Amino acid sequence: MVRITNVKLRNREGLYTVEIKGDRILNISKYSGESGDINGMGNLLTESFVIPHVHIDKVETGDIIEKDTISKYQLGEGADEAIRKAAEVKKHYDSEIIANKVVEKFLQGISHGVTFMRVFVDVDSYAELKGFIGVMKAKEKVKNMLDVEIVAFPQQGFFTDVGAQSIVEESIKKGADVVGGIPWIEKTEEDMKQHIKISLELAKKYNKPAAFLVDDAPDPKLKTLEYLADETINYGMQGKVEACHARALEVYDKESLYRVFEKVKTAKISLVTNPHTGKYHLPVNEALKYGINVALGQDDCNDAYYPYGSCNPLEVAFLASHLLWMMDPEGRENIYDMITWRAASAVGIENRLETGKSADLVLLRRDSVKQAIRYHEKPTYVFKKGVIVSESI
Repeated sequence: MVRITNVKLRNREGLYTVEIKGDRILNISKYSGESGDINGMGNLLTESFVIPHVHIDKVETGDIIEKDTISKYQLGEGADEAIRKAAEVKKHYDSEIIANKVVEKFLQGISHGVTFMRVFVDVDSYAELKGFIGVMKAKEKVKNMLDVEIVAFPQQGFFTDVGAQSIVEESIKKGADVVGGIPWIEKTEEDMKQHIKISLELAKKYNKPAAFLVDDAPDPKLKTLEYLADETINYGMQGKVEACHARALEVYDKESLYRVFEKVKTAKISLVTNPHTGKYHLPVNEALKYGINVALGQDDCNDAYYPYGSCNPLEVAFLASHLLWMMDPEGRENIYDMITWRAASAVGIENRLETGKSADLVLLRRDSVKQAIRYHEKPTYVFKKGVIVSESI
């Protein structure tokens, strides 16, 4: 048993002792001066962090391609062109190089308090399965420290890249955990709708969840999130679908926005936003108030679309707090939820600091959510299923 004493907990007054037995939280009690294995020194103990969206096969490729892509993507108007240009990098993929880079990024994330990542990996006629094989190797190397879900992601589309569908299905057969999709990249509205159906049919066929990138440009004519919500219900996939970006929602009129929100809520789709990687982002506060689950993602780490990133959810929270104007006490708490239990819900897992739950925890260096976001430092301890997987004294 591990006893962590003298810690603060979110939304509770005073100091506490948390006891872990095996991989579970055994007991939570008021701290009364008792000794323990770890003295939290009055700092905050919370659930660990979850990254529900990161393009892991592309990490550290930015130096090769960024001059042709970053400004186009981040300003929004040239996002589709940036994606096409970025595809050239994949022609030079090497599975071993990718595996080494990804292991490094996984370990970096663990040191920042991450115990679960949903990683998007391009599987298409450019990358074939090279990136996927590399990420599978990396996943195996960290399996006792980090839970990794691999999304089989057709970055260039199904109709603009005709061979992608079979490669996605092959990757699922070889161990991919989630079926991906990017319908907004297709050239016609009908192709966008068919793209969604192809992904959901594969998800149903192999009993997998699905994760999509939708409407990733400031164009009110983009409607793939709405199509996705309709088809999620048609395919009986409620609660099993994640939708990332949805930047077009920022330029929707209010009537259209709330029509889509109602469909998303009915379909139980979780939305993942990455406001630090582009000028536009989905209206987070409005979505939360509507009762939609919203999480924060990392999206990119030094690739064609974003030059920074270290798989540090507290850094992402710090940036999002500014960009979304969520700096008041309620906003900060919502932001922290979006990297902990809301992010977990987006990927279909539970992550709560409660008796009987899995002991996936972080002991932070600060005594409040405000100060944790402010300084966005590595946690003192990171626990995965009751075991210390990272220590930074």
